[in-house]
Amino acid sequence: MSQLASPFSALASSRVVNAERVNGADLLALAKGEIMAISVDGYCDPELGRNIAQRLLSDEKRYTEYENVPDVHKWGLNTYEGLSNQEHEEHYFADALPAIQSLREYWTPSISPIDRLRLELQEGWPGGANMEYLDDQPLFVGQARIFHEGKGAIPHQDFLPWELRNRQNSQGAGADHFAQLVGQLTANMYLITPESGGELELWPAGYDYPAYDSLRLDPSSYGLDRDRIPEAATILTPHDGLLILFHATRVHAVRPSQGSDRVALSTFIGVRATDKPLTYWS
Repeated sequence: MSQLASPFSALASSRVVNAERVNGADLLALAKGEIMAISVDGYCDPELGRNIAQRLLSDEKRYTEYENVPDVHKWGLNTYEGLSNQEHEEHYFADALPAIQSLREYWTPSISPIDRLRLELQEGWPGGANMEYLDDQPLFVGQARIFHEGKGAIPHQDFLPWELRNRQNSQGAGADHFAQLVGQLTANMYLITPESGGELELWPAGYDYPAYDSLRLDPSSYGLDRDRIPEAATILTPHDGLLILFHATRVHAVRPSQGSDRVALSTFIGVRATDKPLTYWS
């Protein structure tokens, strides 16, 4: 089994690979910490992506504001909020598959970039790739994040075991299943990008939970105090139709958008071992 990078240690390289598609060699290099990100231009048709983004923004059922991130919006579900209490969980699980199917219908007869990525992960990773499950129920994949003009995301990390640490009596996938995660990647597929701003900032390392907790902007914040951490190592400027994969468990941020909204489909990708399937969820 290839040695994979631990979730929080520094990456061996800040190199970004520009590829024509997501392939096994680049996936392994990313998971092993040999590169910082994978970039694929034209992952979806830019004009089609912009049109579908407008449809997502007009969906009164699934287009909502983040509860704990004022002025940042989303289409679809996410585990950070959706698994935070029993009421939210019931809605999350009830709408997971309908939301996946709804997103697919938006793109029909074209293939959605989320479905394309799911196939390329399955074909490229030695252990294949599957949907993630919790308590025998599938998790949603394909959330859109919307940063309106002037909005961004402060430095932060994403790691599913942190989100589930207070969840009790988990069955099915269970705590042991998620404890096997040695990494968590993020894939962003950009549908609308601003005239300026909206850059993705990447750091080469992350913090364990106690250190992360001590460096929060304030006790209730989801992210870190930028003045107490090093500067970002890599800054990527997205454009319409672009895919970027990077390490969610390392610190990352989004600079405020200027001139227009920034809309991207996204999914997390869980890494356990090269002979174990990748899993994906939002």
